[in-house]
Amino acid sequence: MRLLILLICLLGISCSGQKGASKDKADSTIQNSKELQLVLKDNYSGIEESEFQVVRDPKALRNFFIQINKIRKPGLPIPEVDFSKELLLIYCAGTTRGVGGSELLLIKNSQDSIVFGPKEQSPSKKEFTQVTTTPFSIHKMPLTPKEIGFRKSD
Repeated sequence: MRLLILLICLLGISCSGQKGASKDKADSTIQNSKELQLVLKDNYSGIEESEFQVVRDPKALRNFFIQINKIRKPGLPIPEVDFSKELLLIYCAGTTRGVGGSELLLIKNSQDSIVFGPKEQSPSKKEFTQVTTTPFSIHKMPLTPKEIGFRKSD
């Protein structure tokens, strides 16, 4: 009987531990602005040159996923987006050494434009790894009439 109660307690603790971990991850997805949310991030896009895209329709999103899923079996699922209310920002960092380095950072938000740039990767992740990756990230934000731009880091 004690063994059964102990097993149930351990099972309950492990399940609630998983819930806490996913909640922490969800909280960390909000960047500088509550409007910019990380939807998906991965280290392998297969896109070797740095690029930035503003996606306003499902066809463009589907084309991006066709490209990144060429080498995946099974492929990454296409996120559900209401393009009547939201748009997506896709940043591919190109070929890099190390992992990560593909998240966006809000640089400027004026009356008529919004400018994003790459979030700097910590040097410790770059220095000690010999892994070559092609990271990307997809961020979601509310639909805006403002011009959206991208500025590469110096």
